Amino acid sequence: MTIGHFIWTDLSTFDMALARKTYADLFGWSFDGDDSYDFAQDKTQAAAAVFPMPEFLVKINMPSFWMSYVHVEDLDARVEAARRHEGAIIEIEPQPFDEHSRIALVRDPSGAGFTMVEGSSLTPPEGPPQPGHAVRRFHHLPDIALIADFYKDLFGWTFHKTAEAPWPVYDIRHPDGSLVAVAEEVPEEIRGKFRYWMPCFAVGSLEQAAEKLSALGGEVTVELPDGRLMGADPQGAAFMFTALEPEAAAGSSDAMPWKAGLGLLCIWLAVVLDIPLFWGVLFLLWSWPALRTGRADFIEPVRRSTHPLLFWGLTGTWIGLSLWAIAGALGAL
Repeated sequence: MTIGHFIWTDLSTFDMALARKTYADLFGWSFDGDDSYDFAQDKTQAAAAVFPMPEFLVKINMPSFWMSYVHVEDLDARVEAARRHEGAIIEIEPQPFDEHSRIALVRDPSGAGFTMVEGSSLTPPEGPPQPGHAVRRFHHLPDIALIADFYKDLFGWTFHKTAEAPWPVYDIRHPDGSLVAVAEEVPEEIRGKFRYWMPCFAVGSLEQAAEKLSALGGEVTVELPDGRLMGADPQGAAFMFTALEPEAAAGSSDAMPWKAGLGLLCIWLAVVLDIPLFWGVLFLLWSWPALRTGRADFIEPVRRSTHPLLFWGLTGTWIGLSLWAIAGALGAL
């Protein structure tokens, strides 16, 4: 069941052509070409949408922004529940999205906007996460007390502290226990003056995505300690991105893990036949994915973006050992 979960994300933008080009290059999306509400497709399904900035937001100089949608059963009742909370604002009263769904836009007591959607028109991407899928939402704010009671009343969400450093972090749980989102009491110098729900998109490689974003006229604004990057597109729309797990980035967890099998074979050939050359091959197999993805797996993941000294220490050691083993084997021949 998706009721009470985020199911959709779209971008309000001033320049549709620029938005299409940016995210086609960054995430590999293709677009239907609708100038009123353009669905962005990954390889097989709709992943998000872009649409022109509404006129009432243009008048107040609202920058381009990503909006996240929560699926609800009774939109009118949820809007009335939100209205009861001091500081909450109903920006858009319940109205049709299309013939199958209705929406309403609400700002929570911290000022962060989100859309509630009732109906079946918008659905999250199915299957394993792919590049360009919104894999999590994050709420950045100064104090969790601003929103905890509001979302408990609205959706039954509960807040569970999972970390104290570098700032307090809270898992937001659905009444069924599943993870809905994450809230962080982030300093203003990181989150900026606004409070918001920010989508976090999956990418195959953090480094490659950061380089692409910069080349497209956007920028990486903050490197977060858990491997997420905060960025802004060329029109200022803020979002996060994070690297897929290696098996997801490869496309399918059901595919035969032939590289793992080849590594295991190298170990047996090196040990049983006492051929050091295969230790060199093994360390090369180990270092190549790390260099390509920016993540070295050694007992635990180490990311190049967040712990560069340890990352390069590991990969440099593997490459050095591989060269040493291969040179020794060639010298013996």
